[in-house]
Amino acid sequence: MASKDPADRPPDNSGPWDPDTALRNLNAELALGMVSSPEEMARKLFKENLPVAVMAICHMATYSDTEMMRFQAAKFVVERTMGPAERIIATDSRHAWDDIYDSVTHEAENYLRKQ
Repeated sequence: MASKDPADRPPDNSGPWDPDTALRNLNAELALGMVSSPEEMARKLFKENLPVAVMAICHMATYSDTEMMRFQAAKFVVERTMGPAERIIATDSRHAWDDIYDSVTHEAENYLRKQ
């Protein structure tokens, strides 16, 4: 059963974003003790908006107009998921990218043999 308390409902995002109102609301949250510090508020905002930000970066990686933008966004996604390439070392001292490349190549060769 849905709560009738307005504080439990998501905000109405149907109108244009007003930064002054948003800032007043954030200051009210801080003043009312809903968050303990501006840093906690920032972490809360980042956490709440993380899915939208990730979708935006993935969309840029796939659909950006320029190849450089697609590459940079894709690189960001890969490095945030797997870590920077220079730090990814497999247990046998091979670079993790070598294993990924070998796996993709092997899968493609198997696919072509079946054709």
